[in-house]
Amino acid sequence: MGKRVRKGLALVVVALLTLTLALVAGCGSKPATDAGKQGNSPATGNSSSGSGDFKVALVCPGAVNDGGWNASALAGLNDIQSKLGAKVAYTEKVAPANYAQVIRTYARQGYNLIFGHGYEFNEAMKTVAPEFPNTKFVVINGNVTGPNLASTNFKFGELGYFTGMAAGMVTKSNKVGVVAPEASPTVTADIDTFKEGVAKVNPKATVSVSYTGSWEDIPKAKEAAKALLSQGDDVLLVMGNSFSIGVFQACKDANAKAIGWVSDQNSMAPDTIITSGLQSVETLYVDMAQMVKDGKFEGKNNIFGMKESAQSLAPFKNVPQDVVDKVQGAVKDYLAGKLSIKTMY
Repeated sequence: MGKRVRKGLALVVVALLTLTLALVAGCGSKPATDAGKQGNSPATGNSSSGSGDFKVALVCPGAVNDGGWNASALAGLNDIQSKLGAKVAYTEKVAPANYAQVIRTYARQGYNLIFGHGYEFNEAMKTVAPEFPNTKFVVINGNVTGPNLASTNFKFGELGYFTGMAAGMVTKSNKVGVVAPEASPTVTADIDTFKEGVAKVNPKATVSVSYTGSWEDIPKAKEAAKALLSQGDDVLLVMGNSFSIGVFQACKDANAKAIGWVSDQNSMAPDTIITSGLQSVETLYVDMAQMVKDGKFEGKNNIFGMKESAQSLAPFKNVPQDVVDKVQGAVKDYLAGKLSIKTMY
C-alpha cells in the first residue's frame, strides 16, 4: 500500500474518531431521556437559571401547555426557580412505560428533588426512590411514602361542594352534569360533594355524570358534553386536563354554562364559564421544595386545602350577585368551622 493511501486512511480514521467523541459528548448533555419532550428551563426549554446548588426536576404525563393540570405543574416549577433560586428541568408527555426511566435519569444527574405530577407515578416513584436515598421524591395526588418519598394531596371534596352550590342555583332546567375522566377516588370525592352542594340549594335538581376514560381526548369529551346537554343539562362541571376546551365549546354552542377546574379557565370561554374550582398547585410545589431545601422533608402524605390557601374559587362571572353571596358565605362558614363537608382527607 502506498504512502499516500496509508496517509489518507489515517486521516479518515481520525475524522471518524473525532465525530464519534463529539456525538457521545452531545448525548450526555440532555437533562433526561428522550421518552418525552425535554426542557432545561420551564420558560424556554434551553439552559435554566438559578444557583445550581438546589436542583429540582418535574415529570409530567401530559403537555405543559394544556391550560390546566400539567400547566399548573410548570407554573409551580417556575415559582420554585424564581422564589428559591433552584436549577430546574422538566420532561412532559411521558408514556407510562417510561416513567421510571425518566425519574431514574434525573436522580442520576444529581437532582435533589423530583416531582411526579399525578397519582399515576406512584409505582414508578416507589420503585426508584430506594435506589437513591439522598434524593427526595414527591408524587402529586399520590398515596406512597418512604424515608425519601412523600405524596401530596388536595383536600378533595371541598371544591366539589361549593361548585355544586353554584351549579344548583344557576341551572334553569334543574339538570346539571359533570364531565370527568375516570371514577378514581380523587375524582369521585369532589363529584360526591358536588351532588351534595347542588342538593343543598336546589333539592329538585338532578346530577348526571359522564366519564370519558381519558384526561386529554377533546373529541370524546365534547361528545360526552353534547350527550348531557341534549338531555337538558344546562350547567356542566368540567374535570379534565386538555379535554376541557371541547366541553366548553359544546356548552357555548348550546348556550349553557360551565364550571372549570384546577385553574381559572374563564378566558377559554368568557361568556360560558361562571367560575372554576382552583387548586393552587404552585403553593404545594413551593412548600414541598422549601421543606427539602430547609432539611425539613418528611416521608408522609401532605394535605393542602382551603385553610392552607391551596384551594379556592375563581371570581364569579355571568351570575346574579345572590349566587356569589350565598357561595362565598358558605365558604366563610366552612373556614370558620360552622359548615362540615365530607372530604377525602
